[in-house]
Amino acid sequence: MFFGFTEEEKMVQKSVRNMLEKHCQTEDVRKFMEEQTVSNKIKELFGNQGLLGILEPNGEEVTGVTYAILIAQEAGRALLPYPLLENVAGLYALKTCKQHGDLIEKVEAGNEMLTIAWRPESAEAFATEDGYSLSGKLCEVPFAADADQIIASVRISGKGNTPQEEETVVVISKDHPSVSLRKLPGTDETYPIYDVAINNYPLSNANIVKGIGMGTGHQLMNKVKQLGALLAASEMVGSSERALYDTVEYTKERKQFGVVIAKFQALKHMAAEMYLKVESAKSAVEYAAWALESGDPEAELSVSIAKSYASSAAKKVTGDAIQMQGGIGFTWENDMHLFFKRATRTAFLYGDSYTHNEKIAKAAIDAIAGASSAAK
Repeated sequence: MFFGFTEEEKMVQKSVRNMLEKHCQTEDVRKFMEEQTVSNKIKELFGNQGLLGILEPNGEEVTGVTYAILIAQEAGRALLPYPLLENVAGLYALKTCKQHGDLIEKVEAGNEMLTIAWRPESAEAFATEDGYSLSGKLCEVPFAADADQIIASVRISGKGNTPQEEETVVVISKDHPSVSLRKLPGTDETYPIYDVAINNYPLSNANIVKGIGMGTGHQLMNKVKQLGALLAASEMVGSSERALYDTVEYTKERKQFGVVIAKFQALKHMAAEMYLKVESAKSAVEYAAWALESGDPEAELSVSIAKSYASSAAKKVTGDAIQMQGGIGFTWENDMHLFFKRATRTAFLYGDSYTHNEKIAKAAIDAIAGASSAAK
């Protein structure tokens, strides 16, 4: 079985890397941290390159996953201050039904931007004469101020026997008068988050994605979160790989006691361990992408393994990168803290290591129990 990348996939990755090296330098990232506004140039570039609509639903399978992880990896390498994961996964959700064609075209062209409310909290809709009225809060919504539309999984009262069955994925216009935002403090300044308060937002069938209640929204949002977890893992691979190589280059220039510190045995061992973690995380992500795209029965488990390992590896690698650069690594002017903050933030999104380790352990225990039962 061949697990390498095709020439076309390599070409796409190289194209994205070249584009971001030109238009998303560290000074561009720091400029965003000051202004907290997504660059129109970045939106235009991703729209013109056709990179956002790379995922396509194909029954129970998803096509374009390999392309998506390569794009996410380059975004992580560049510390891209743009809701790439939310737009890619959000477009996938919209494509599961046929009534959002206009919005899909606008987002894919870079004319509108999506975000996803990963934590809907208390948002619930009730029936009215004209449809439904939605009220509640969406917590920690990334890039909400820049986004045009918010995708969220909310409860529609009476459309299921349990709160889970009532879940429905909807599209909410951020600029509607019933929607208000509150900026939240965050560790990673490249990823602004907002609480979104909603007061009697009018929902109609035009806002519904795929179907109302009966578990449809819950299943769809789980799939979107699964894709988000995999893309986040790939983004962390890119960030940690960049942190590793930049740090190795630094050790080749920095001298101590008249000797470049790259010759110190302790730093060689640290770099070797960092490299092992980066490459192992990369392999886990690539395998999970193959499993998800091919409809492998263990796709969900593979994504959990990739997210769990990449989360731990990225935090360790970026933390060690700061240590290897010594005192300068702790200063604001040094870029390593940006990679560390990005890794720390992403590690807790879409399920942290503990959450995914619990899924992995449950799968292992179930497998052992099944084998024991079969042996009897």
